[in-house]
Amino acid sequence: MDSSGASTTILLVDDDRIHSRLLQARLSAKGYRVVMVDSGEAALEQARLCPPTLILCDWLMDGMDGLEVCRACKADPSLQSAHFILLTSRSRVEDRVLGLDCGADDFLSKPVDPEELLARVRSGIRLHQANERLKDLAEELRQQKARLDQELEEAASYVRSLFPEAMTGAVRVEARFEPSHELGGDSFDFFWLDADHFVLYLADASGHGLAAAFPSISVHNQLRSRSLPVDLRDPAAVLQSLNSGFQMERHQGRYLTIWYGVYQLSSRTLSYASAGHPPALLWSRTGAFPSLWLRGQGMAVGLFEESTYANESLEVGDGGCLLVYSDGLYEVPRPDGVMGTLAEFMQLAEQCRGLLSDDDGLERLLSQIHDITANAPFTDDYSAIRAILS
Repeated sequence: MDSSGASTTILLVDDDRIHSRLLQARLSAKGYRVVMVDSGEAALEQARLCPPTLILCDWLMDGMDGLEVCRACKADPSLQSAHFILLTSRSRVEDRVLGLDCGADDFLSKPVDPEELLARVRSGIRLHQANERLKDLAEELRQQKARLDQELEEAASYVRSLFPEAMTGAVRVEARFEPSHELGGDSFDFFWLDADHFVLYLADASGHGLAAAFPSISVHNQLRSRSLPVDLRDPAAVLQSLNSGFQMERHQGRYLTIWYGVYQLSSRTLSYASAGHPPALLWSRTGAFPSLWLRGQGMAVGLFEESTYANESLEVGDGGCLLVYSDGLYEVPRPDGVMGTLAEFMQLAEQCRGLLSDDDGLERLLSQIHDITANAPFTDDYSAIRAILS
């Protein structure tokens, strides 16, 4: 018995009884289970009732011919994997092309040579089994992806749970965080250090996935727990300390950008430092002072151990508002396929200062971005913080 025949069903379709009996005898002798029908209509009914591994079908039959059977089988998802061999006395290239175009996987010339018959059947069964293994593998990969997507969603929910709620009082703050399909490295926080000093920062680790989220979460935990050995009222010292403890060669080549600011309520002074982060926007709701882009000069945290950072300070006038964001907010593909740039975002933010000053300012800014990009999906996590400082 042919070892490959144990679990193999062959559907033999031929309206020539003598010919089909001969083929059945040869195949059964090798251990194959052979089901015989004598018409195309009966073939489809039998195949749908019990999908075969391989179909041997005569081309020329009364009623539905072999090509029509082939087309119908290949159009039926439950039968597409069956290896289809056309039996034909036609030898012209045009005929074989027609058969292949209809979905046939192979041909056998009539009269059928017994050894060639068995060789073609063995080959067809091997291909069928390989296709079934590929289907199983594809399903396994689909399940693995579903599990990974679920884990990433859970991770994104955890990251989101770390972020603070909107704040009211002497400083009013609202924030937005939106993870992309692949979790990234955004993290932010804002809190009162004491009755007079308010901290606000936004960090963005390079790359995507859980590996990018861990560094940002680590920074978040160190700052929230106040475990850094520096005065958190000193932005440059904070960035210097983070850079000393977070070098990329110890963190799989990852680095992070961060904008860190401290607002002193009594003097209405904002001190800040930046480590390679996009500039924050400071403006006045009352028009008391012109808008300013707060850039900072430091390199991203983790790039160079010898990097240094400097504080910059300014007095915040009447109606002062601050916008801090990550690059995922503007690196969005436009309808023409070109990625948005920082310069374009800065221009948009300047134009939207009036909208940003409203209670729903961030939502209205995001609406403007969606309009410009024709609702293209964000390709990276994005975070944004809008703070009304006075």
